[in-house]
Parts: sequence; structure tokens; C-alpha cells
Amino acid sequence: MKRGRWYGLVCGITFLFFLCGAQAQEKYPNRAIELVIPYSPGGSHDLAARTYSDKLGQVLKVPITAVNRAGGAGVQGAIYVARAKKDGYTLFAGGQGPVVVGPLISVEATYDPLKDLFPLGYFGSTPSVFVVRTDSPIKSFGELVEYARKNPEKLTNAAGGLTTSSQFNLEILCARNNLKITTIPFKGGGEATVALLGGHVDMTSSGVLTLGPQIKAGKFRALAITSKKRFPEFPDIPTTAELGYPYLNFVLWVGVFAPAGLPQPVLDVLVPTVAKVLKDPEVADRASAINLMVDYMGPEEFRKFLESEIRIVEKIVQDAGLKGK
Repeated sequence: MKRGRWYGLVCGITFLFFLCGAQAQEKYPNRAIELVIPYSPGGSHDLAARTYSDKLGQVLKVPITAVNRAGGAGVQGAIYVARAKKDGYTLFAGGQGPVVVGPLISVEATYDPLKDLFPLGYFGSTPSVFVVRTDSPIKSFGELVEYARKNPEKLTNAAGGLTTSSQFNLEILCARNNLKITTIPFKGGGEATVALLGGHVDMTSSGVLTLGPQIKAGKFRALAITSKKRFPEFPDIPTTAELGYPYLNFVLWVGVFAPAGLPQPVLDVLVPTVAKVLKDPEVADRASAINLMVDYMGPEEFRKFLESEIRIVEKIVQDAGLKGK
């Protein structure tokens, strides 16, 4: 009997040690987390994500590996995250392009953003700005529209793809005014900026985040900006609304997402951590320095925002005939 009791006691203690060890191993997070950026380096999404990635790693006490998975104007990055293992080790620096516009117009977007992605937190936004080089004969937005009208397909535009908010504005402009502008796709705003700098295209549009430094340096002439009011950092740039194009009002917004279906213990860690990081004063200062206006929303509010955005964009896509472009 004594031997049996001792044997049972030893087995019980061994099981408890095993159970505690297993729970310790499963504690989230215990290894590096991949933050997927759906565009190439140097663009608005890339710059925005890197303002908070380090702080996120510091709070979670694990490395955050920012990975640029460009392709399909952001859609490929979204697909990768939507199909990722639901364990909290893959996050997504998503925005309007891959989350809202892409699923409505791209045949490549085989995911449902409301079902396949979980909105952890809305970070902020930056308006889009239309630019040409300073040596361009085009001096104003009105001249750009008139040139495009008189010279179909001659004006060349560098873009990260139709699903970016900036390019979406241009497509709406063309559809509403019967314009034909030749768009050359790149994997992000950074590459599009380089193409314009090199004289390979006539124009581009992207977030102020991306183009602001070139405007300040006098290399680009800004023709119009999509903010509701004149942007404080660039008060001389007229808004699209005051120029007579109020429907060109899409801004580039960014947020943090995860694959839908994460275990509750993982969400219990990620949701408050993302909130803490995105509202952190140091992160806000970094964002402000690159012209990103921080306006945090939690998961519930962010989801309602997404539902509203999708309804608005869906109607525009149908009215402008942009599906499948």
C-alpha cells in the first residue's frame, strides 16, 4: 500500500510539474511577432507602422519584426495575414487600400475584411496630395485636369495600385470627369516617389507622410490635398473641396489588425497593449513628426468605422464602374 501511495504521489507531482510547464510555455507572447506591412519600404504605411513597432515590442517584451510583403497594391499582405495561424504572432499594419478598397475592386482579394481580420486598433490618418515635379509645366490642379482632358492617356501617373486611397481618388477623378490618365503601378508610395523624382512619370499622389519631405525640399509642386481643411504643415496647398472636387476626400488611414479568431487569452493581451502603444505620447510625437494625425479607436469603434467605410466605398465603386480594375 505504501509503495502504491508513494507511486501515486510521485505521479501526481510529476503531472503538476508538466501542467505548469505547459502553461508557462503557452503564455503569450513568448517569441517574436511578425508585423506585416503590405507595401514596399518608404511609403506611408511603412513609415506609419515603424512609428509604433518598437514601442509595441518594448511593452510586449518580445521582438516585433516588421516585414514588407508588397504585392497587389496591398492585397497580398492582407491575404497572408488572413490565412496566418490564429496565435497572435502575425499582425497587420493595414489601411483603407487592402482592408476596404481592395476587397471591393480586386479579383485577387479572396478575403472578407470583416470576417477574416480582427481590428485591434485604429491609429491615425494623413491626407493624400497630388504632386508634379517643380519643373513641370503644370502649375495647378485645374491645369492638370485640363491637360488630361485634352491629351488622353498622355499624362503618366506613378501609383502603388488602385486600392491605395490616393490612387482611388485619382480613379474617381477620371471617372467623374471622363479623363484618361496612364497609371504605372509600383509596390508602394516610396517607389512611386522615386519614379517621379527620376522623371519617369509626370505625376503621383500619395500621403503627405510620403511626399511631404520632397515638397518641403522644393522638388515637388503640390497641386491639391484631400484634407477637409488646409493642412497646417502645408497651408499653401489648396484642398480638393475648395477647388471644386469635394468627392476627392479619401485620406490614408492606418490601423493594427490580426487574423480573426484569436484565442481570448491572446486578445486579452493584445487589445489593451495596442491601445496603450497607439495612445503613447512618444508614439504620437513620432507620428506628428511625419504628418500622421493620431486618433485612436478601439476594436468596437474601429469595426463600426470599417463597416461605414465599406458602405461608402462600395457605392462609389459601383457608380464609377471600378470593379475588377
